Amino acid sequence: MTKIDRSIPVPVYYQLKTLLKEQIETGQLRPGDKVPTEAELCERYAISRTPVRQALLELVQEGLLTRRAGRGTFVIPADAVQVTLRITVSDTRWQWPLEEAARLWNQENPQTKINLKFSVVPLRHLYDHLSLAVAQGQAPDISVLDSVWVAEFTHRSYLLPPDELDADWTAKIKEDIYPSVLAANSREGHLCTIPTNADTTVLWYRRDWFTAEGLQPPRTWAELVNLGHHFRQRKVRSRYGLGPHPLAFVGGRAGGETTTYQLLPFLWSFGADMINEGRVVLDSPNTVEALTFLKGLIHEEKLASPQVVDYHWNSAVKAFARGEVAMALGGTYENYIIRSVANWDMATFLDHVGFVPLPAGTNGVPATLVGGMTYGMYRQSLHQDEALALLKRMVTPEILKPFSLKTGHNSAYKSVSALVRADEDGFLQQTAPLVAQSRSRPFLPSYERVSTHFQEMIEVSLRGQLPCAVAARRAAERISGATGALQD
Repeated sequence: MTKIDRSIPVPVYYQLKTLLKEQIETGQLRPGDKVPTEAELCERYAISRTPVRQALLELVQEGLLTRRAGRGTFVIPADAVQVTLRITVSDTRWQWPLEEAARLWNQENPQTKINLKFSVVPLRHLYDHLSLAVAQGQAPDISVLDSVWVAEFTHRSYLLPPDELDADWTAKIKEDIYPSVLAANSREGHLCTIPTNADTTVLWYRRDWFTAEGLQPPRTWAELVNLGHHFRQRKVRSRYGLGPHPLAFVGGRAGGETTTYQLLPFLWSFGADMINEGRVVLDSPNTVEALTFLKGLIHEEKLASPQVVDYHWNSAVKAFARGEVAMALGGTYENYIIRSVANWDMATFLDHVGFVPLPAGTNGVPATLVGGMTYGMYRQSLHQDEALALLKRMVTPEILKPFSLKTGHNSAYKSVSALVRADEDGFLQQTAPLVAQSRSRPFLPSYERVSTHFQEMIEVSLRGQLPCAVAARRAAERISGATGALQD
């Protein structure tokens, strides 16, 4: 092919792409040669800029051309090194920042081209998949991880901490990561993985209903009880189409990690804790008070349904999104669920929904817990330097800000959060301060078993199967056994 033929049913951009490929294959365009500019190609083939840009873009994506800022587009040099990184993600949204990082890296480093090969494994299977891959000596170069797995994977020496490859760069980005996110991804001061997002526990409330009723969101659990009884009134329930219980939360083993995510900060709000300074402190009067209060919300105050012990991870937020309850414990990552179920755009969502940290109990302060996903590198990787180079290129505002806006997740980085404007995403701007004041889960290799014992403590307390004090004592003993930590 030597010219563009408009009489055939082949897109113009594809014909130009084929022409350029033929010129590369036949040596008319040699490795390292500069490709004619967009304007020159338009004039040469009498076509518009749109098909020219599409043809050049696809040739760049296919690794035949590279773009150099301020200099133009060039044929990839013959001696360019090509490295394929194997990456495992839980869904496709985690591909984009790496794809964008690879695209920019390849433009800026024509001598080393990074190709990405993705495997998508649903989150519910990802932990087992990665554990098996490491056992078989087939770990990926990079994977997405839930931050609650980082301690275990680090303890087992699966992960390659970035400071082992570049201590100076790692020290620099640590200064930009929110302290709670840093704690969730670090062991003994060493950053183990590269976090991207941060989600925090909140109390959702219907801002529009509160405003119409002349009410303010609760700052304490005592205030929440009063608000709950207001919304239990028959006339108020009728006015908004509410169900019989104005509050929802996830309260048992059926909810899995979501139960811990929502109710560990509930304990904090009462001045209780699970582990502190390496000791199990769950068996305390503050824990018993918190459990007794939570149980009372169901059985005495009638503000939450007894069915919360059987709720799955998204049951509470969906009840809130459907308008069945006025308040719900949840996480900032659930904003997309609320908007989807209620069919609201962002502006309508912000008009209808408010959020605050979990209210303060009698011996505590308002509390919130941070969670999120993170990228880990593996010691089995054959391309450790290239894997870190890719993650370095990803951890820049030009990639992480669009990623936050695309996904609706707060950034793990203070500098990126500061760039998000209210007109771009009012929700992210409003929730960023919550990340700054949040706490992280305990960094424990045995965290999964610890969390299961915590969930069981909540469930047996709420079902009345054990007195709250007995449930707390038993959970503390089991957590001590799982961690080897002493009890106070």
